Amino acid sequence: MNQPWQPNTPHPQQHNPYGQPGQPGQPPMPQQPGYGYPAQAPYPPQQPMQPMQPGYPYPYAPGFPPPGAGSPAKAFFLGLLVAGGLGVVYAGILLASHEDLSRTGLQASYLVVAALLAVGVGAVVGRTGGRGAGPHVWAAVLAALGAYFGVANGYVFTLLDAGGTDLLEAMLEHEPMAPHKFWWNRLNEGVALVGLVVAAGGAFGMANLISKKQPH
Repeated sequence: MNQPWQPNTPHPQQHNPYGQPGQPGQPPMPQQPGYGYPAQAPYPPQQPMQPMQPGYPYPYAPGFPPPGAGSPAKAFFLGLLVAGGLGVVYAGILLASHEDLSRTGLQASYLVVAALLAVGVGAVVGRTGGRGAGPHVWAAVLAALGAYFGVANGYVFTLLDAGGTDLLEAMLEHEPMAPHKFWWNRLNEGVALVGLVVAAGGAFGMANLISKKQPH
């Protein structure tokens, strides 16, 4: 039986990205991206991830000062308490001892209180106010005011003890600057100024020294 004649020509091998033989008489399938290409080189080795450090990842929590940072408002408040407290205590000492206290004793006690104010106010402000110059200046001002009002209030307390409110009202009406004159004249002008310098300068220096030792 005769077979129909067919040309014995090989079919060209068509590229099939899926590995399936192409059908005769069909055009080759278009290559899809990512198929039929050589494998890409592997990515370079990645550095191993470092374990997270414990604690907050920022220097300090938002809205809060960093650890050890100063608080000028708190420093002023505490400095005012120390200066006012020591000033009132010294005024009470003058009231209790005004009959026996000589002028020299008044001057010596004034200088001692000025030194105590310098140490107390300067230490408190230095520990709480930070390293800024503003709190240190406030420490100097508060210490000087504590020394001044300690003597002036001592005079007022003594006046109240001697004559009551009537004598105080007469003083305020006729001689309102009497406490200041007592501080200036009774202490001798030089000693009065030296006390202010000791209180202010000592408080500023103490606050500056203490603040540098804080972990800011």
